[in-house]
Amino acid sequence: MIILLNKNSHIHLIGIGGVSMSGIAEILAERGYKVSGSDLKESKYLDLLRKYKIKLFIGHTASNIEGADIIVKTSAIPDNNPEIKAARKKGLKIVKRAEMLSYLMRNKKTIAVAGTHGKTTVTAMLAAIFRRAKKDPAVMVGGFLEELKGNMADGRGEYFITEADESDGSFLYFDPDLLLLNNLELDHPDFYRDFKEFEDIFKRFADKNDKRAILLYNKDDKNLDFLFKNRKNCSSFSLKEGEFTAKNIKYHNFNSFFDLYHSEEFAAAIELSVPGEYNIYNALAAAAAARCLKIDIEVIQAALKEFSGVDRRFDYKGQVLNSTVDIVDDYAHHPTEIRELLKTVKNMDYNKIRVIFQPHRYSRTYKFLEEFSQAFADADQVYLTDIFSASEKKNYIISLKDLADKISKNSAVECNYLADFNEITARLLAEAEAGDIILTVGAGDITELPDLILKNN
Repeated sequence: MIILLNKNSHIHLIGIGGVSMSGIAEILAERGYKVSGSDLKESKYLDLLRKYKIKLFIGHTASNIEGADIIVKTSAIPDNNPEIKAARKKGLKIVKRAEMLSYLMRNKKTIAVAGTHGKTTVTAMLAAIFRRAKKDPAVMVGGFLEELKGNMADGRGEYFITEADESDGSFLYFDPDLLLLNNLELDHPDFYRDFKEFEDIFKRFADKNDKRAILLYNKDDKNLDFLFKNRKNCSSFSLKEGEFTAKNIKYHNFNSFFDLYHSEEFAAAIELSVPGEYNIYNALAAAAAARCLKIDIEVIQAALKEFSGVDRRFDYKGQVLNSTVDIVDDYAHHPTEIRELLKTVKNMDYNKIRVIFQPHRYSRTYKFLEEFSQAFADADQVYLTDIFSASEKKNYIISLKDLADKISKNSAVECNYLADFNEITARLLAEAEAGDIILTVGAGDITELPDLILKNN
């Protein structure tokens, strides 16, 4: 579907408070279009939009779309949404989020970051590198980035750096000049029947532009390597034997270090201000992509050293109990992400690791019940709280008490189910001891819990 906008176009975004939709709204507003939008509740991203002349509505009603020429929606917006129904009645064009984003990228060289895990951090690292290189890139990142004071930048340079979200397959609208694939593991069981279907859409994405685009992939990921090891015009990164390799890896609390090699030749010593093996992979991917596009190695070194992370990705929130217990918030909501997070913290100098985990979506929780039950082996205590539905209907029978018992058994850790954040807060403040760390984990409103703990300290 072709989107045609003119300088007088009025674009209305349903779900404008989401991290990606708010970024699209900002870019549209920056470029002079009339923009409006609606969402079910207030958010920090709506606060970012208020500096523009964007008409914002809390709640969805037919009258919100008055005057709109085109409607942008996310896949989470159902067909019976009153604004969608009103738009159809008026005969308005309705487009998906990724379709509008691809339109905004049409005159840029696009760097798209895809994969099950790490997209936001890799995109943010690339943004830091290209901004330091004075390339003035346009950027769309799936989290709050302090350097941008938000989640987007409508740069005037030749590059557009963006996440390519696989959740609904709409990344197929993109035509990247460089496609970076970080990893490939089944997720979004609400949309994909099985891994084969999930794998196929990544291959379709890679095949779209295979004659022109650079493909850069993680060779240590067996699924990606199976798909692309024999492909021409591609490059790889690895902790073992890729074209770009990280060697001599070291960790020290919140910092990580590695030597970057290119074609078996030493290129640079890289220092990171973010912890864990998964961030080694993220930084290696970003450095490899930047080198593929001829960014100076000194620029890469400096940008990665200064990079302090993205909101909700190992996000240090403060201390409690006379500054003896750290609180860290993390977006991990897939079993693999939880395991990697806890493996990282296990290698740090903490006494006990106390986790509060909020599952995200009924479909994901149901699909990965067994994997979730085994993901907390490196924790010392776990509180399991209610599933964050993300507007998904409860079409699955899931007992969180049973899941807590299963986590206790399969991860060999004390796990209790508690729904109330206030009760969890009271218990943690009574149970935590000097030298512990409290981790709030998940993709929902669990992000409110650190402030509650700090407030009640």
